[in-house]
Amino acid sequence: MKTVLFQNFLQLPRAFKAVVCAEIFSVLVVAMTLMQPAPAAAQSGNVYGTNQAQKYSSTEDALVVQVTLRQVETSYQARTIGAAAGAGLGALIGRSAANNTTATSLGALVGGLLGDRAAAMTLGAQAQEIVLQVFTPGKQPRIVTIVQPAPFDRIVAGESVYLINTAGALRVVRKLSMPVAYYR
Repeated sequence: MKTVLFQNFLQLPRAFKAVVCAEIFSVLVVAMTLMQPAPAAAQSGNVYGTNQAQKYSSTEDALVVQVTLRQVETSYQARTIGAAAGAGLGALIGRSAANNTTATSLGALVGGLLGDRAAAMTLGAQAQEIVLQVFTPGKQPRIVTIVQPAPFDRIVAGESVYLINTAGALRVVRKLSMPVAYYR
């Protein structure tokens, strides 16, 4: 089976060999992108990254001044996967439509661009832009802004919250409505 595929590959014209190599390269890029773990940099109120677990966190009282929903840009990994899938599909369509190198290459180029744009438009996430008035004992209150990506708890202006700093990642967390008992 392997030798038959290799012999068929060797009998192809040079242009088709180049297209097959480009398609194999695209598949490898997609596979490597999927296997590469994304860095754990979660900042949402209910998700912690592995680099934030079992870490000392400083916590400050804060008051929510304003909350606005924003769009977060799509990751480069997602856009790369979209571009590779679009390029592969475009190359197949170009090859089946005209069965020449120019059409296949043009199909791969247009498909790659469209795949990148489609991924950028559909895979972005929402975030909360939260403006806080932070109260630090012994200091004047200060105003800070935190952009907290989904998943997040809906927070409204006027709500009392905690601003938590864990390993450099800031998050805004609701205060519990019931008082917590302290034990010694």
